[in-house]
Amino acid sequence: MNNFAKRYAAFAIANRKLILALMAFFTLFMGYFIQDLDIRNDPDTLLPETNRYVATNAYGEQKFGFGNIMVVGFVLKDCVGGNDPYSDADEIINFDPETGLRINESAPVKMTQNICEAAGGAWEDSADVYQPWFVNMVQKAHNDMVALKHSRDNNFMDIAAQKIKYMGTSEDGGLKFERLIPVAGINITDKQVADTQLAHLKKGIETNPVLAPMLMLKQAKDGTRCEFAQEGWYDDETCKAKGFFIVGDYADTVKSDYLPWVTSTIALVDAIKAEHGDRVEVRIAGEPYFLAFMLYDLVQKWWLFAISFLIVVAMLWYLNKGWRGSVFPLIGVVATIIITLGLMGFTAYKLTTMMVLTPMLLLAIGTGHAVQVVRRYQSELHTNAILPMSAAERAIAATIVPATLAIVTDMVGFFTLSFVDISFYKAYAYFGMFGMMTILITTTTIAPILMAMFPGKNTQVDASMVEASKFEKGMAKTLTSVIMGKMKIIPIGMVVALVAWSAVQTKVFEPTVDSPMPGVEVGINYSRAAFKYDSDANIDLRRLGEVMPGVISVNIPIKGKVANFPMLPACSYDGSQAPGTPCWDEDEDAPQGAFNNAEVMAAIEKTEDWMRSHPNIGFTGSYIQFLKIVNMLMMTPEGQEPDLKYFHVPNAEFIAKNMDVYGDTEDPEWMPDANEIVTGFNGLLEANTNAGDLDSFVAKGWNEGVIMGFVNTMDPVKTHQTVKDIQQWFVDNKDEPGFDLVTWGFKSGDVVHMPESGKTVQIEDSGTNTIAVGGFLGATEATHDVAEVEYIKSPLVTALAIFIIAALIFGSPLIAAILTSTLLVTLFGQYGLGAYFTSVENWSGNLHFATLVSLSIAMGLGVDYGIYMISRLREEMQATAGNWAQSLSNTLETTGAAVFASIVVLLASFIPLLMTQLANTWALGIFISEALIIDVVIALTIIPLLVYIFKPKYVFGDKK
Repeated sequence: MNNFAKRYAAFAIANRKLILALMAFFTLFMGYFIQDLDIRNDPDTLLPETNRYVATNAYGEQKFGFGNIMVVGFVLKDCVGGNDPYSDADEIINFDPETGLRINESAPVKMTQNICEAAGGAWEDSADVYQPWFVNMVQKAHNDMVALKHSRDNNFMDIAAQKIKYMGTSEDGGLKFERLIPVAGINITDKQVADTQLAHLKKGIETNPVLAPMLMLKQAKDGTRCEFAQEGWYDDETCKAKGFFIVGDYADTVKSDYLPWVTSTIALVDAIKAEHGDRVEVRIAGEPYFLAFMLYDLVQKWWLFAISFLIVVAMLWYLNKGWRGSVFPLIGVVATIIITLGLMGFTAYKLTTMMVLTPMLLLAIGTGHAVQVVRRYQSELHTNAILPMSAAERAIAATIVPATLAIVTDMVGFFTLSFVDISFYKAYAYFGMFGMMTILITTTTIAPILMAMFPGKNTQVDASMVEASKFEKGMAKTLTSVIMGKMKIIPIGMVVALVAWSAVQTKVFEPTVDSPMPGVEVGINYSRAAFKYDSDANIDLRRLGEVMPGVISVNIPIKGKVANFPMLPACSYDGSQAPGTPCWDEDEDAPQGAFNNAEVMAAIEKTEDWMRSHPNIGFTGSYIQFLKIVNMLMMTPEGQEPDLKYFHVPNAEFIAKNMDVYGDTEDPEWMPDANEIVTGFNGLLEANTNAGDLDSFVAKGWNEGVIMGFVNTMDPVKTHQTVKDIQQWFVDNKDEPGFDLVTWGFKSGDVVHMPESGKTVQIEDSGTNTIAVGGFLGATEATHDVAEVEYIKSPLVTALAIFIIAALIFGSPLIAAILTSTLLVTLFGQYGLGAYFTSVENWSGNLHFATLVSLSIAMGLGVDYGIYMISRLREEMQATAGNWAQSLSNTLETTGAAVFASIVVLLASFIPLLMTQLANTWALGIFISEALIIDVVIALTIIPLLVYIFKPKYVFGDKK
């Protein structure tokens, strides 16, 4: 190995100009492709399309839309004007008396008349939304949102949307569909006309059992949300109308246009706030906005990355004693980053904002290796009084082997991620490994060459360049005495305390059937995983969660089984159809399709009623809601207001209980056919709506539909339980009438034909036969399933790979065992940190799938320090003829000081990850920083101690 190192160093020095030229050319060439970076945050591309949740979500989006829902809420403020009274209210923090945890409340919920007036505001809680300016504001916002690129205007739901209409009966007994507000808006010149228009809007929205719960806020005097048709719903003094909501839908093409789109969206909302913000809360949330805003925030915080880079420059300048020791190593590091980013663009790999960690890790790792090699160069130059180029050759020869081993283990940390079926894990793996390989050339080799080519004046006689600082000498002396004396109990105690704390947090001694570490929650709260608690995006989401029935989507596609609804082609009597071919005669046969079957409709109604009763599901919608409204309007006795008694699917059971309206007084024995009634109502709806109005809920042909819902929580424990409850519901009801006639969602093994892309996808075996749900809830559950398996398996595979590689390269299983055992301590410490965040419900920091990636990466990085320490201990033991105390002191003063410097530089480079509003990058920064701090303590104390205790032959030779 030493011969190889010397030959490589000689080759690099001899061909230095060619190497530099090739590196410069390749860097510029790859830099050209950075413009092609495809950064998007798309949950559908996180997991393979064969995943049951991904397939269900993709099918639902392509067939019915509502895959990229954005919600904008407009709520009248109770407190108007003043000196920022809502900031005063937000300073109030309430805690749950049972758990002691913070209660997540928005400022408007905590606002009181006293707070308002104390800040000079006016208390106006008596106002309602039925004012021309407010309604016209909502209509203009609707029009502006529809005008945004990628909008699906047919799917918009709000008081100004075309498909949202007042539903009533006409004088001749038929259905009457009218817009809730005029196309021109509420009249602002004629009060009498305006009052009539507002009264029409009020009746149309407040009496609609489908629209009212989703599109408006009625609020009680105590600030709580009124539920539809509860006592006092129609009494303006008890429940006052305080807000309207726009539910918009955008095409998948928005994902490739996130930055321009979200910039336009933010400008739209800011314009509304500028004009009406003194009187109206404007809140925005939804999948496309959330995911696009993550990219937007990164771009807006570019200056943080510049500051981080400057910090690294300054620290290297100080640690390597001059600008050359700072600039020359960073030339190589920057080249590595440019080349890696260029490869990302060249491959057109779909990336997420999580990939911002890759260049930051390359900066940190590259500078860490640079500190080692530059210090070795300076040591060779001044200690041995040789020429700069000779010093560079010796430095490369001395560091290339430990650097290669360290980088290989770094690559192992990335490589094991490639086996996880999550797209950005694979991206980390592929591009991380590539970046690590380039560091060997760009940093470990190029840095000493540049230092030698441009050495400066009197370099060889400047002893200060190699002399250890007072801090470094003091650290080496202190640590040597600790390791060699009785004070070794301190680092040992620190490790024991860390392990004990982690054991308590993870509850590893209280395993359950579901988890060996019940204290670790691996589910994801997408909003908290994406943004910090006090970020603008999370503040808006929490507020919308208070005033709306839910903002997290879930959908369940429904399709008639072929055995029950064969969907035959129409019969042809012109001779073109072969005799005996099964066909459907529209004159003789009953209408086709599951949605013409009353029992299927009743099964959907039963499912929706159950979902709405679930504590974590705030709202559902499907085609049967329209059917139920028609049934209510048509069956309510003439001259009476629509009676919610008839807001039901007219199946045989319901008809039998209400023969007073369905029966025939002249023929008491006659029982109407439920399927015929459903088919007739379907025809009425089809005839009285515009083309496309129903396509969001039922497909042409009447054999497919969807239940769309909104979940009112993102708590990972509750969302996981909600999915399990939905799945159990269908297991419990699989043999009930109507349920067995259709398929609900998709299961393992199903073959799915995607409506838009044309792809045919066979769902992979998930080890269960339960159905999958779509929407954001489905995406959440999909990542939970992966994290549940990988949070233990993936890092342990990494540890095993590092053990094997270290054993082979060092030729010592004992050395490999020492390195791996210390990594397992770090890993358990990370589990403890994740469990701690779980215990305090900080869902930005629990071990969900986005933070799990840090475990394997941190293990690969953490072993670097141990490798450098063991390699230097071996070298010093040979140089001092086996004097352990002197070897340890020399190692700590040189390599140990460099290791300490490396960790300081690395932590400084993580500053931008901690300072943006993004919680995912913050969490990665926290987990990797914690791991590296543990690693550096272990590398400087525990590893030397273990080496001394076990005396591996690699370090001590044949001496014991």
